[in-house]
Amino acid sequence: MAIRLTSRQAFAVLAALTGVVLLVPDARAAESSSIQLRPKGRLLVDSVSQVASPAGAGEVRIDLVRVRQAFLGLDARISDRLLIKLEGGASNNDAFVWDEVAVEYRVSPNVLFAAGNLKAAGLENLTSTRTLSFLERGPYGDFVTDPFTSSIQVRVNTGAVVATLAAQGDTFNNLGLDFDGAATAGARDRRAVTARLAGSLQMGDTSRLHLGGWVRSRDFGDQALRGYAARPGTSAGRSGEWLGSGSFSRGDSSAALEFAWMSGPFWLQAEAARLRAERSPRAAAGGDPVLVAGYVFAGWNLMGEGRGYDAQRGLVAVPRVRSPLSKGGLGSLDLLARYDFADLTDVRASASTDAGRLSARRAGDYRGMTLGAVWRPEPGFRFVLNLSEARVEPATPQPDVRIRLLQLRAQYEF
Repeated sequence: MAIRLTSRQAFAVLAALTGVVLLVPDARAAESSSIQLRPKGRLLVDSVSQVASPAGAGEVRIDLVRVRQAFLGLDARISDRLLIKLEGGASNNDAFVWDEVAVEYRVSPNVLFAAGNLKAAGLENLTSTRTLSFLERGPYGDFVTDPFTSSIQVRVNTGAVVATLAAQGDTFNNLGLDFDGAATAGARDRRAVTARLAGSLQMGDTSRLHLGGWVRSRDFGDQALRGYAARPGTSAGRSGEWLGSGSFSRGDSSAALEFAWMSGPFWLQAEAARLRAERSPRAAAGGDPVLVAGYVFAGWNLMGEGRGYDAQRGLVAVPRVRSPLSKGGLGSLDLLARYDFADLTDVRASASTDAGRLSARRAGDYRGMTLGAVWRPEPGFRFVLNLSEARVEPATPQPDVRIRLLQLRAQYEF
């Protein structure tokens, strides 16, 4: 049954809940009780300036300032074994959504069971927005990895290795469980199984190597055809406007690899995936295309801070600021460079009708470069700058589209 609240009612409930927790004496520590409550939240304000130059059509501009996320939430530790997480709020100025909603039960020190609106795989995808190196996860994150989805998961740790198995549906926000929306057509037909295996090796005092991989099988059902699309470099604009396959798929299977290397203040990170989409009989005739996407980026911390590592989840972590401004320091500054790629051209090549090829006219080849900087003056505060240039080569014999992008973010989280 759908939970139907207006946007204002839902946000008021979250705000009231957080306010009650803040007014409870020692709520953050709750030393006198077995139940520990910790309020949390984040505010992200973005400035986006994008210029796309499709040949012969003039420039297409996006200039906006928006509240990317204004979320409130609560972590409730019921016992050493049981933890409840809730977080949601306003996204992109006025869309009220759930983010992470989870019940976690630790069966043993090395086995965790979780259910709720969760993520299952992808090194960058699993990284919290609070510590993400770039503002957006690129085309790889747009059409390969899953966002928060309704999920049941089991995670097992053995030494430096973590294994995750998840049975998934669609996101809470498509199932009618969001703040003020009905179920999206076809959302209840989505089913997926994802398995991830990742781990790390300590290589000297300051170096660590992370390796991982995951596989996934998804079934979208036949109620609504699905497509694969991205908004190059930014979540602003219409998904698929410059890079998209059109709607044709009833399911897919994916295999992906993860890599990260950290040594003192330097690090590298990369992911790549191969996705085979199953063409629906209800779509234009053709074969089952293969899509590939990935990224690689390098980073350097000017203050000499190294990256951390969360062995329980198999994730690269961002350490706390060692020299905050309040103590006479300069904070922490990361300089980064990133290369993104995606190839959807097989969608059009595999179509055997003119209608199928027309639908896939934007299923092109994508290459993008981003220069980034992340300044953390104090714990909880982040300022992010991304300067990107990307090129989309359409699947049809048309000139390339050049996309230039400047993004700024001011972020606070607690």
